[in-house]
Amino acid sequence: MKLGLLKCDIVTPEFRDIDGGIPDMFQRLLDAAGIAADLRVYRVWEGELPASTGECDGWLTSGSRASVFEDEKWIRNFEEFVRALHADERKTIGICFGHQMIAQALGGETRRSERGWGIGVQPVTILEPQPWMEPPMDSCRLLFTHQDQVEALPEGARLIGSTEHCPNAMFAIGDHILATQAHPEYSRPYLRALIESREAIIDPVTYQAGLATLEQEQHRREMAGWLRNFLQA
Repeated sequence: MKLGLLKCDIVTPEFRDIDGGIPDMFQRLLDAAGIAADLRVYRVWEGELPASTGECDGWLTSGSRASVFEDEKWIRNFEEFVRALHADERKTIGICFGHQMIAQALGGETRRSERGWGIGVQPVTILEPQPWMEPPMDSCRLLFTHQDQVEALPEGARLIGSTEHCPNAMFAIGDHILATQAHPEYSRPYLRALIESREAIIDPVTYQAGLATLEQEQHRREMAGWLRNFLQA
């Protein structure tokens, strides 16, 4: 299987010693899922996009420090490519920024959350179990860090997972799109470093509570299995 990683940011140099770069994180996620894939990286943040949606068998989209509603050329071009992936019904997994872009590109709405930052290990309630959710779970705990979030789903989307902070935390469209606000590719040490670097812009209560949740169990391995099953379905 050839998977395309639509990379929408870079890891800043001071954090690279934790987990490497974004492709390294995704490669470890694929390894945890038991997916033997050739990962091809596209530097979307720098203006690089595939020539066609058929260049890879499936697509992964990364997070970003940018917002999908910013008026930047690379963001608008990425939005058009997401519409093409949907039109061609290509297997696509949107993570964080990718999750938000899929919603916006297909007619939903993404904006800065009135609830402030969503950080740490957050419980996700599974509202509509999917056939690829093996092992099945009523809820799972995943890693989050975001200010923006999906406030309105696009037409035809099925809401499948929700958190208290982010009601539209996970959705699917047809059998070809899966989008999640969570970061299954992150490790806890990397997320801790990110949160600590943002102490000045996160309110103190949220900051301390978010760091405290990092001691909780998370279901990264189970989520990796779900992603594998989705891609192979």
